[in-house]
Amino acid sequence: MKDYIKIFEAADAKRAKREKENIIALQKEGLYPKKYSFPTTLQFELTGACNLACKHCYNRSGDDDRIKNTRMTVNEWKRLAGYIVDNGGIFQCIISGGEPLLLGDGLFEIMDILHEDGTSFVVITNGMLLNEINIKKFKRYRYFWFQISIDGSSAELHDSFRGVKGCWEKTVAGAMGVTSSGIPLVVAHTVIPKSLPLLEDMVKLAYSLGAGSIMIGEVLPSGRAIYNKNIILSHEQRNYLYEQINELSIKYAGRIRIERSMNVRSSMARYLSQPNCGGIIRPNGDFRLDCMVPFSIGNVLESSLKDIWDRSGCDAWHNPLVMDFIRSIDEETQQGDILNHVSEDIRI
Repeated sequence: MKDYIKIFEAADAKRAKREKENIIALQKEGLYPKKYSFPTTLQFELTGACNLACKHCYNRSGDDDRIKNTRMTVNEWKRLAGYIVDNGGIFQCIISGGEPLLLGDGLFEIMDILHEDGTSFVVITNGMLLNEINIKKFKRYRYFWFQISIDGSSAELHDSFRGVKGCWEKTVAGAMGVTSSGIPLVVAHTVIPKSLPLLEDMVKLAYSLGAGSIMIGEVLPSGRAIYNKNIILSHEQRNYLYEQINELSIKYAGRIRIERSMNVRSSMARYLSQPNCGGIIRPNGDFRLDCMVPFSIGNVLESSLKDIWDRSGCDAWHNPLVMDFIRSIDEETQQGDILNHVSEDIRI
């Protein structure tokens, strides 16, 4: 059997190298910045609350400590959005949580401020709370895509993984409502040993819902997954997963894009090869570098976003602690020395 893991990792590494070479060439011509004076893309983790209890959640959203640590109120998020607009705005805002729809109308009030300034969005939701009323409100925004997580081609698989009975039916109905409204849908699918043999059924479901693509990923050993290691694929299962992705991509070409998440090391290599352009604002106000690196560079409730960015945002990926962490990531397990860190982020 072919070693599809090595084939795909080699492809990722080649892609990262090519992107780095392109950026260097553009910088020499003065066509690409060596640093950004302000973020161009930010992810808003609007809340630590969630209406599900997913076994793999890297945030452990919905846990008591996550809910209690949600310091960013709707008014604070609106204040931050207004500050961003006043300082030149951002190109892209990724809306996530926890579950962002738990904010109710407050979610749309936050999005409106950025929308009126020209920002485009990615919305990441579990789809449970989507209904005709809020889908109609979502229609007014510009999107890169609208992402809904579906982790099984059946209610049995999805509900057991997501921790709430009956959530699959609501999520599937919400996804259908999104595409029926003309909003570009991406289905995010996390593969576990139980769902691995049914990957094609999942692709068929995403296609039937009108998704333009399905993003297939595996569980990484962080957050709640540390206590649910039976959902992490073995080496042989990972190899079979990549083989299936390769075959299904060919089979469904022209109907639905089948994409996969890049391995952690290659993702980190991309960050190191280009000027930092953004990060994640967490529910407690921390500015985190990325979902898979447990480092923050400041807190927007304590300092202005511009001050945080000027102080350490531009070069944060080259901080010695971050560099040591990246070097420690194992290619097989995709785990670094401190990836098991599950409390608060490390401030750098």
